Amino acid sequence: MHQRLSPARRAALRFGSAVRFFRKGILDFDTTANVIPSSRFLVKAMLDPLEHGAARCVVELGTGTGTMTREILRRLGPGAHVHAVEIDASLLRATVRSTHDPRLRAHHGSAAHTKDLIDAPCVGKVDAVVSSLGLAAMDRELRWRIQQSIQDVLAPGGLYTQYAYPHARAITVSFARREIYQFDAGAFLRRTWSEVYEEFVPANIPPAFVYTCRRGLAR
Repeated sequence: MHQRLSPARRAALRFGSAVRFFRKGILDFDTTANVIPSSRFLVKAMLDPLEHGAARCVVELGTGTGTMTREILRRLGPGAHVHAVEIDASLLRATVRSTHDPRLRAHHGSAAHTKDLIDAPCVGKVDAVVSSLGLAAMDRELRWRIQQSIQDVLAPGGLYTQYAYPHARAITVSFARREIYQFDAGAFLRRTWSEVYEEFVPANIPPAFVYTCRRGLAR
């Protein structure tokens, strides 16, 4: 049962989540890949490929402060639901409490285990996967495992949206692995998915590319 919170309490929770997200970004940049939540322009570009009100089951990977989560729920019908997968338990709890929506189903764990985390009847029937994960900072094997997990849960014709930062094409730093390298998210996704559409979103910190992909793994 969802406890109803006052607007002031919800705002306080969201502010606390933003502070925690910033702190986690500083301490564990390989996981968050950012320190500032997505702008409304980036959220719009990520979600516009989803037909408004048509999706019944959406998976969100990396809920963070819940900025994307709340907009996904706003666009869904009353009978739909969102599986929110987040590796940071505190951020996930705050998102659930501040969102207060019975259509939100929270799952604490890695996106690589999405197939095992979400409700079994939804596997292979998910209309869309919306990902805020930082692909650039991940090790190669984890990237592939996450892509396979997304493939496993998507319905035929399902959509996968992912954003990435263009500066990673020039330089990417993994502090955990002590590596400096280049990562082109567009090139990676085109090797993984049969259809990939790209949109540039300058009104974000930092600016970002949004990729809309359809099923078709070709490793």
